[in-house]
Amino acid sequence: MTSLGKPVIYVRARTALGARKSFSILAVAAVAAAGLTAVAAAGPAGAAAAHAGRHHRAAPVAPGSGPSGDETTISQNDLRNGWDPNEPTLTPAALQNGSFGQIFKTSVNGQVYGQPLVVGNTLIVATETDWVYGLDASTGAVLWKTSLGTPYHITSCVDLTPDIGVTSTGVYDPSTGTVYEMGLVHEVSWQWHLFGLNVSTGAITFKQRIVGHPTNDPHLSFSALPQGQRAGLLLMNGWVYATFASHCDNGSYNGYVAA
Repeated sequence: MTSLGKPVIYVRARTALGARKSFSILAVAAVAAAGLTAVAAAGPAGAAAAHAGRHHRAAPVAPGSGPSGDETTISQNDLRNGWDPNEPTLTPAALQNGSFGQIFKTSVNGQVYGQPLVVGNTLIVATETDWVYGLDASTGAVLWKTSLGTPYHITSCVDLTPDIGVTSTGVYDPSTGTVYEMGLVHEVSWQWHLFGLNVSTGAITFKQRIVGHPTNDPHLSFSALPQGQRAGLLLMNGWVYATFASHCDNGSYNGYVAA
């Protein structure tokens, strides 16, 4: 882990090469002519059915990198520019010919701030109540859902309320069929963990706590609650990178990069 400005923490997580509840409605729109799937998440929108158990799956989904329309990282690529060269027919005319519009909406437990990922025909959605969903990208049916733990009910900052769970956009590793998400959960104490989930079943296959001292400043110690984790995760050269800042610039916090 490494510290930014004030010293960053290196937490190494390498790949292979109750709280008050709110609910969101996930709305998905698609351009049939261009073969594009675009996802937008709304804020709280009423109640959804209560979830029993920490993990549920309906049926296995074939893993793999999927078609060229996959969205496996935030904003399309590692440059974060949102440019998809495989969408040559996504034109103003395509958006106006009646083929663009909502194709389904699905209730999920918690607010959605991170960009959902698309892997093959599976839409990966993570929420602020620490739930991760695998939805059928065509129908919105829940293929599996997994709870990462208990989210933090925040009272010190009004920027993002009422819960802090998974805020950032995850990342998918096609070499292992693993989706990585960073979640704030309560175990013995409040802790940030990097979770790896099997994209086919939602089973948790990897878990690494973010803890310790920055490699460039051993006098600092990473403390979970002052740290916000908003920026999307990055997968590069077999390593997952995450960055941390603060909630409302409150309290004693530092900027960290963990890998």
